[in-house]
Amino acid sequence: MRHFLLLFILLSCCKKNKEIIGSDKEIAVTLAERTWKDAYGKFEINEQKPFIAKKKNDSVWSVRGTFNKTGIGGVAYAEVNVKTQKVIKYTHGE
Repeated sequence: MRHFLLLFILLSCCKKNKEIIGSDKEIAVTLAERTWKDAYGKFEINEQKPFIAKKKNDSVWSVRGTFNKTGIGGVAYAEVNVKTQKVIKYTHGE
């Protein structure tokens, strides 16, 4: 039992901090971009830079991509809670 307790304490002390450091705007854009790249692909999302972030309330930011130059398709959109550092919802228009 002691070994288990010692192992538990050691592992909990070594927990990596995965929080993003930066302004609320930077956090919102980073989290949205990660989510979009996982869902829609790196190339598709990189074509929509720069991203535009606007504050909706205390903790929620809306982030959207910039319409591409070809005029085909839509842009990625996400709502991010910067306090919990979680994407609330995301979509891609067409």
